Amino acid sequence: MDKLNRRQFLEKGAIAVVVTSTGLCCLTGCSAITKVGDTAAINPVSYKLKDDILTIDLSKENTLNQVGGAVKINHPAIQDGMILAHVEDNRFEIASLHCTHRGVEVECDHLETRFKCPSLGHSTFTMDGANISGPAKRPLKEYEAVLKDTLLIIDVI
Repeated sequence: MDKLNRRQFLEKGAIAVVVTSTGLCCLTGCSAITKVGDTAAINPVSYKLKDDILTIDLSKENTLNQVGGAVKINHPAIQDGMILAHVEDNRFEIASLHCTHRGVEVECDHLETRFKCPSLGHSTFTMDGANISGPAKRPLKEYEAVLKDTLLIIDVI
């Protein structure tokens, strides 16, 4: 066995970390490591938050205009962020963004009508946030919304 000096040891260790991380990304998706999902962030000009009321102008947020669209909101005043999904005509489902298992951002699976965590264990939740399967022990927080014309109004408390 060859002896390694400190520099060689660190270089080989760094290579091992990169190879391992790349392998994990291929197997589980990079969101398992970064905790950031693939859902697009909401258009910042389409919403305002005032006095714990989030108002989204759907005429300014193209992704939510169609059934099947989903966006996420990461805002300091909204603990755990929020994922919004347009699931049927005039029906939106809104839940906390981060899985209660490891804090990875959940994604909306429109075909199966549920939220899924792309991380190890793949916790799944109903559209109202209840646990279906996986290692998550707690449900996602559900938010109620009211649709008035093109405005989606959500109480974030």
